[in-house]
Amino acid sequence: MPGLRALWQRVPARLPPRMHPAVLRVVELAAVFALIVAGRMYAVTHWKLTSGDVTEYHTYAQAFWLSHPPLNRLPVEYPPLAVIPFSLTLLPPLSDIQTIFSLWMAAFVTLGYAGFLRFSTRRAGLLYLLYLLLGSDAVLTARFDIVPALATLAALWATERKRFVLAYLLLAAGILLKLYPAFLLPIVMIAHWQALRTTQSLPWKRGVGALSTAFRNNHAIRAVTMGAALCLGIVVLAFASAMALAGTAALSGFTYASNRPLQIESTPATILWLGTLVGIPAHPDFSFVSLNMVGPLDVALKPLSAVALLAGCLVVYWRQARGKLSVGQAMLACLCAVIVTNKIFSPQYVIWVLPMVAAVEGFNLIWVAIGVLTTLDFPIVYGLRAPIWDAPFSWQFMPVIATRNLLLLYATLRAIMRRDNHAQAAPPGPTRDKSHAQSLDYNAKIAPMLTR
Repeated sequence: MPGLRALWQRVPARLPPRMHPAVLRVVELAAVFALIVAGRMYAVTHWKLTSGDVTEYHTYAQAFWLSHPPLNRLPVEYPPLAVIPFSLTLLPPLSDIQTIFSLWMAAFVTLGYAGFLRFSTRRAGLLYLLYLLLGSDAVLTARFDIVPALATLAALWATERKRFVLAYLLLAAGILLKLYPAFLLPIVMIAHWQALRTTQSLPWKRGVGALSTAFRNNHAIRAVTMGAALCLGIVVLAFASAMALAGTAALSGFTYASNRPLQIESTPATILWLGTLVGIPAHPDFSFVSLNMVGPLDVALKPLSAVALLAGCLVVYWRQARGKLSVGQAMLACLCAVIVTNKIFSPQYVIWVLPMVAAVEGFNLIWVAIGVLTTLDFPIVYGLRAPIWDAPFSWQFMPVIATRNLLLLYATLRAIMRRDNHAQAAPPGPTRDKSHAQSLDYNAKIAPMLTR
């Protein structure tokens, strides 16, 4: 051991001085990767987790690439681009697909940490790891949700640095992976318009007749419209291509989600459960490969859930447009609104929002509690009963979920109603001045391309 220690101490002296930071960075990222892998090993060993999702991903990937003819069988329930992370179960082509997929997802988590080091701060990166391990260790590397989550986080960093073309492209990729980033598109559009607007009065304040003239003459409106068209055009083109290959199966993600009942961990399902305390009947139901809650009230709660989701997002857009929320705060508030009002809330959904919490809010005990309660729900309380449809008969089950959802509702309302006095501030982190200078040059080159 002394010999190894002495050898390690001599390594920096043998390296050029410029390589010292690079070596330390590689060691740091390797340690993060090892931490995520160790977390997965702990989860599998102590919580006896099943591996149905990864098996399903593997089946979808095989059907897509290896069927005859290939490329014509897309995953059910997922957008077309989801087949790319699913295909990682085939690389390399080994029998232990669980370990292969976990290692790939651990690499993506590590990539996210590297992003924090580059575009934010090390403290925020450490909080990113803390939140993910506390709130999603059981599903972090057993689901692919970290991939669209990092796409939306990268879109935030690109928007903060006024790299709007890149932000639109990243959102398009996120939508084609998991659909929910579509709710963030208006936030990027508003930030884009705020960055380009002039001191002239807003066109809708001068009457409807001025809108067409304003569009022709207003550089900001033209650029935002073309940016949104770029994002939506890519999404439409991808779905059209998928339909050409697989027919209407390419739209199964929409039909599958619309037909699902209230998932038992969602806020509307919590309301159903609370109704049983005053005599309104409701009961668990296992369908769509998930545990749900059904009862007389779900006929009203399902459409009300959609209305609440839309209303929450519209309030976020309005407050951002008025300068009450920064782009990061608006993205965080919007993601919270989408999750807390959705009729489906699987444990992996917290992965969508936790990286954004680390980037925007930093350390917050409310989010620590939300993460801990989510892990307490799954896999701990879920594991108290077997099979899965017996889980609601544990007395801890619904109270844990209800407490988590109440805290999330509070966090959502706080995120929406806060006021930021520096909503238009430059992006955080040590690269602020350099990024701001680069963004001016970038927009000078790219913005005209969006207005031709």
